Amino acid sequence: MTVRDGTRSAYLQGAMLLAGGAMLSRVLGAVYRIPLTRLLGSYGMGLYGAGYTIYVTLLSVATVGINVAISKLMAEKLALGDEQGARRVFVVSAVLLAAVGFVAAAALALTAMPLALHTQRNPDAYYSILALSPAVFLAALQGSFRGYFQGYQQMFHPAASQVIEQFFRVASLLVLAYVLLPLGLPVAAGGAAFGAVVGAAMGLAYLLWALYATRRERARRSPPASRAARVPPDGVGTIVRRVFALAVPISIAGVVIPVMNLVDLLVVPTRLQAIGFSVVRSTELYGQLSQMAGALVNLPAVVSYGIHTSLVPAISEAQAVGDRSALHGRTSSGLRATLLVALPATVGLWLLATPVSGLLYRVPEAGVPLAALSFGVVFLMLQMTTSGVLQGLGRTDIPVRNLITGAVVKSILAWVLTGVPALNIRGAAFSTVFGFMVAAALNVWAVYRMVGFRVDVGGAILKPLVASAVMGVAVHLGFPRLEVLMGSDLATLASVAVGGVVYGLVLLLVGGVSERDFSLIPKVGPGLWRLLKGLGLARG
Repeated sequence: MTVRDGTRSAYLQGAMLLAGGAMLSRVLGAVYRIPLTRLLGSYGMGLYGAGYTIYVTLLSVATVGINVAISKLMAEKLALGDEQGARRVFVVSAVLLAAVGFVAAAALALTAMPLALHTQRNPDAYYSILALSPAVFLAALQGSFRGYFQGYQQMFHPAASQVIEQFFRVASLLVLAYVLLPLGLPVAAGGAAFGAVVGAAMGLAYLLWALYATRRERARRSPPASRAARVPPDGVGTIVRRVFALAVPISIAGVVIPVMNLVDLLVVPTRLQAIGFSVVRSTELYGQLSQMAGALVNLPAVVSYGIHTSLVPAISEAQAVGDRSALHGRTSSGLRATLLVALPATVGLWLLATPVSGLLYRVPEAGVPLAALSFGVVFLMLQMTTSGVLQGLGRTDIPVRNLITGAVVKSILAWVLTGVPALNIRGAAFSTVFGFMVAAALNVWAVYRMVGFRVDVGGAILKPLVASAVMGVAVHLGFPRLEVLMGSDLATLASVAVGGVVYGLVLLLVGGVSERDFSLIPKVGPGLWRLLKGLGLARG
């Protein structure tokens, strides 16, 4: 069995478009926290984080999975030539999503104050929770339109809508936080949260325009005479049942990480207050963990998201044609690429946690949870990459089960470790590390059992580990000296640059990267390899 080149190319291009849109959206979503933290401080970020965590969790429960179900059911209908049936699936599903989104939005608005009192024991969180309620409805509508385009395998519009949504969200939340700051931190945090409503509205407006434009173009190119014979339409009940049958397992997978974040919201402030921290202080520490340290730890994971997205079709193809060699090679390459980024990122964030937090947020204290959370980078990225392998093999249930197991471990440890006075907020960070460690270990074991690949211990682990260690020594010895010469901010930037250069040079010298790796870099890769070879910096 083989896959047609054109189909495979189109699929991979679509996957890369979605991955690129999601990656750019994530970068924007991480970077905005820097100026927002400088506006709101730790306490304001804690209030903002409380609302946003509840919003993401509710949105995942209410809508995640339905848009994927829409795309799958529409694709099935279109493959049979039943375009009218595909449109019926979209209309029924869109109405369903709108209803679910409206109910969820109303529930969030009506329970905003009880949620503020029972999650953070702080009524100041009310404004950020209330401000986000309309975004649930708008985001649900967006999901239906994204599913429509994905059903037609038109990935540009869903990817573009993600970027547009995030851009307007970031711009509006910063403006609103700044304008409303004189009214107090709770109101300013609520204004920042309302940025999600603006972003969702703009993303939805773009998708509505795209739907109008593409349907006009499709009608012009496809006259009625060319369409397939009519197929008896599915009933509304049949469509709804099929949507839920597909959406529920996907929703369970999508909701696990938001629920892990919700555990922090429910447990961390409460446990901190139980060991003597005030409501204000516990809110500050929660903001440092969730909105500062968490954002920085998730930045390297953008790379593993791209690897994950690329692995799913690549692994599926290799399995479909029974090519065990390609299956082993692609699995090993994905894990190796993950570790090449994850190991130095872990070392760098651990060593420079405090100065990086001071540089970006003007809150050096956020380095305490960041240093503890940095050890989770490797496990988070491995969990994402191995989930891509397992999903490509058709075993979507395994990553879900393993992530749920990790979430249970995290929840128990968050309650226990955060309540240890000597650990406090570091205990919450360590619980996240252990949770992802369990999920990643279970995933790796499942991949090994199913694929049976052999890990290149030297190339995939030891060489990047040696390069990361040398980089760590250079940064550890260099930063204090640079700080004396140029101050903390410039010394931090210089240390990051020096660390990157040292890591790259050592990796080249020990043969951690090859000519094949450089050949994957478009246009400049081969020439750069020849230059490094000429300078004696590359082996092989």
